Amino acid sequence: MKQRYDRYVFSAKEWAYITLQIIALSLILNYLFYRSIWGVLLILPAGWIYLKEQQRRKLGSLRQKLYYHFKDAVSALHTAIRTGYSLENALHEAYLDLLHTYGKSDVMVRELHAMCNQIQLKVSVEDLFTDLGNRSRIEDIETFAHVIRIAKRTGGNLDQVLQDIWRTLSEKIDTKQEIDAGIAAKKYEQTIMSLMPAGIILYLQLTFPSLLSEMYTTSVGRIVMSICLIVYGAAYLLGTKIVDIEV
Repeated sequence: MKQRYDRYVFSAKEWAYITLQIIALSLILNYLFYRSIWGVLLILPAGWIYLKEQQRRKLGSLRQKLYYHFKDAVSALHTAIRTGYSLENALHEAYLDLLHTYGKSDVMVRELHAMCNQIQLKVSVEDLFTDLGNRSRIEDIETFAHVIRIAKRTGGNLDQVLQDIWRTLSEKIDTKQEIDAGIAAKKYEQTIMSLMPAGIILYLQLTFPSLLSEMYTTSVGRIVMSICLIVYGAAYLLGTKIVDIEV
């Protein structure tokens, strides 16, 4: 089956790990905000928000790895074309090159392997990259497929085309990596700031338990803590989106 890039599908191992994380997170939040069995039952269904966030992160990581390694695939294609290979044979050489570099489990290696198999069924290279662009919804891959199609139809210089595409991809990816490096400290600060409210509540519970006792024993207190929990969760999600910059 072809890899999907519109949503991330967890493996059985990942499902088990995520489930344990949701349960642990629910118990921790219940201890901080409710201290009641009903609090666990109230928080646990909200685990789907955490699940969706993890899916978004893993899908983003998968698509980013595909994009970064696509640049290496274009470079390998360019090298093979310059040495005299046809585009179809150059694709196989690119597969062998990335297989040696990243291993068979890499997402781009798997895509190239599937492409090599489909070429044997007489599927054109431009159609294969068009399909990959449609599935990944990565603009540069879609553009690459379009440019390759035009170059083959008009007899354009594939060597120069691949070199120009590789240069453009390199500039974009270098910019993205510079931005990631520049905001790495901000992401760390955002993580620390997200943990501070929970740390303050835990500190007050351990040092001044009577100060928060009404928050866990009265209706008004539980409502206030529920509002605090909602604001806390919203602030965390907003913070993660602020530092998530796309190029």
